[in-house]
Parts: sequence; structure tokens; C-alpha cells
Amino acid sequence: MLGFSNIVQRTRKRISKCLQEMPDIEAEVMEDGNYRLIRGSAILYLTVESWGMRDVMVNCTSYVVIGATVDAELMAFLLDANAQVPFGSFALDEDRDILFEYALIATNARSYELKEAIKAVAKAVDDYDNKIINRWGGETAYKVLFGFDAD
Repeated sequence: MLGFSNIVQRTRKRISKCLQEMPDIEAEVMEDGNYRLIRGSAILYLTVESWGMRDVMVNCTSYVVIGATVDAELMAFLLDANAQVPFGSFALDEDRDILFEYALIATNARSYELKEAIKAVAKAVDDYDNKIINRWGGETAYKVLFGFDAD
């Protein structure tokens, strides 16, 4: 059996290979060894974490809208959206900013599964960010980070 740190390293190598095969993704390895990805207006963060004693979880997170007016109507909209998207879910962070997350056990995940997780999160952001901003205000994470819109 491989040691746990070897499993994490093997997973990180698989992720790096996947990212090289995705030309529409701009990828950066961060200081902590995790990843920041940019695809269109979506900025995604991939984190590799332990899951129990023998498994590795990859969590793909993206801020959808920052600074929206959160009310009951928006909450209902996000709950309905969660019922529509096949993978992942919308949530609010402690600052009530809207994010989208998708986690998968990646210990033995194939390249295809990792790519589809990344695409699912980026698609959710692209499909919903403008809908939310047009109705409840706020800005994309891309605009907050870079000072201008990606589109």
C-alpha cells in the first residue's frame, strides 16, 4: 500500500496532467500546492485534501457572485438551481457571497472524471453569474480579482 503522502502526490500529478490537456483553462499552482484555474469568467480553486485514512478528496470551488443582495427570493433561486445542476451545489460563504462547489473522491479518479468536475463548476458559474447579477447585484469574482469583466 502506498503511503498517504504518495497518494496525495499521485493525485496532484494526475490533476496536473489533466490541466495540461485542457487548453481552455489557465492554471496556476499556488504556494500550498493547490490550484487556481481560470476559464472564461470563472475562477476555480482546486484543493486536494485527505478524506478518511486512505482516500483523497478534490474540492473544486468557485465564487459565482460577490456582494449580491441576499434575500429570500435569491435563496429560493439558488435552491431551485441546485435541483437543476447535475453535479455540485450553490452555497453562501460566511460573508454571504455565492459560491459553487463540487467535491469528489479522487484517490482512483480517472482523468475524465477530474476534467468533468472542473467543467461542471465552470459551466455553473458561466450559466448563473450574470443571471444573479442582473437581478440581485454584485460582481463576478473575476471582476473583483482583476478589476474588469472577462467577457
